[in-house]
Amino acid sequence: MKSIPYPSKYAQSKGIFTVGKTKFKWYDLALDPAEISSQDIHDAQRCIENAEENFQNKDDLGFVIMHRCGEQYLLLVCTWRSENELWESVYYNGSGRFEIWDRNRTHLPTYCVWEMGIVYHESQFWKKYLGSGREEKDKEEYLNDFFEGEV
Repeated sequence: MKSIPYPSKYAQSKGIFTVGKTKFKWYDLALDPAEISSQDIHDAQRCIENAEENFQNKDDLGFVIMHRCGEQYLLLVCTWRSENELWESVYYNGSGRFEIWDRNRTHLPTYCVWEMGIVYHESQFWKKYLGSGREEKDKEEYLNDFFEGEV
């Protein structure tokens, strides 16, 4: 049986997105990240700023994956809560605006093969941060290390 190569997508870092006390590393993920419009990013950022999770008042670090899936988006908002677990909220823009993806089920989808490349990178650098003195310089080192490339 001949294997058919699965298509690749590309991750592109977009810098730090700050919401109150929470700092997120921002990633665009798509077949071509240039197809993600600045308006779509703006809408996604407003969604995070107004989220029920209230990132405004949490002193936290994490990352966002703005994943273009066809013509729609999944918006994965991940924080570490200063521990070794990754916390996640997932939004989608199925109605034309970003809204929470209600995943109230027993067995949930987590990360797809493309998202896992970014998540793996982030987990490795977060582990490094956890083993550091967790001083401001260590925080900055984590925040300044991005993954970019094919996944």
